[in-house]
Amino acid sequence: MAENQRADSGPSRIKTFIAVGSMIFVEVILPIILYFILEKYLPVIWALVISGVPPLIVVIVGLIRHRRVDVLGVLIVFSFIVGAIVAGVQGDPRLYLLRESFITGVIGFVFLITLIPIKVGSFRMRPMVFYFSKDMATGGTFGSGGGHLQPITEDESIEARWERYWDSYPKFRQGFIVMTAVWGFGLLIEVVFRVIIIFRAPTIDQAVYIASIATYSWIALLVLFTIVYSRWMARMGQKRLAMANAGQQL
Repeated sequence: MAENQRADSGPSRIKTFIAVGSMIFVEVILPIILYFILEKYLPVIWALVISGVPPLIVVIVGLIRHRRVDVLGVLIVFSFIVGAIVAGVQGDPRLYLLRESFITGVIGFVFLITLIPIKVGSFRMRPMVFYFSKDMATGGTFGSGGGHLQPITEDESIEARWERYWDSYPKFRQGFIVMTAVWGFGLLIEVVFRVIIIFRAPTIDQAVYIASIATYSWIALLVLFTIVYSRWMARMGQKRLAMANAGQQL
């Protein structure tokens, strides 16, 4: 049994990496590439609108094919719409540079909003990182269809496991709450840094370079935290599961 699990872990991990990589490329990297290419030939507003098409397609495919909303895709589409509106404001070029901060701020604010335990009918608000992770594990538009959560029965669906773990394990909930809070506040802090840099830099060119370096460095730190914290939570979960199994055997 253990040997089979180890044998399956390799392909499953590769499958997950491919799924995550595909999602990030189509919904994040491709729109950015399109924007920087199109802004040289088209008005900024049109470049932003067209750049938002790939994640919009992902959202539509998710609705038609899986009958679910792709959370990341919706955020990216919304971000480009907001960016197009801000880009339409004529005047100080530094204000134009703030469009990315406005987008980041909106996303960070949405992350924090999802920490509020809102209940409307059968709807229960969950932390944003929970939605991302669940979508990947339950076979969303780019989902790998896999999951590391242990089922109670062989026919328990992966989606049902996520709901059960959320309802049953405080540490499971804590992990997603912490990561969502870190990303939410982290993105808002990035906005503050970027605004200060843009308005304090001597020239526009310096503002662009310094702000870009600061933004990417900060995002890299958030990603590093997410990786380290996720692995630590996974190890703690495995340790608690092993202790529980040992107690049952006694």
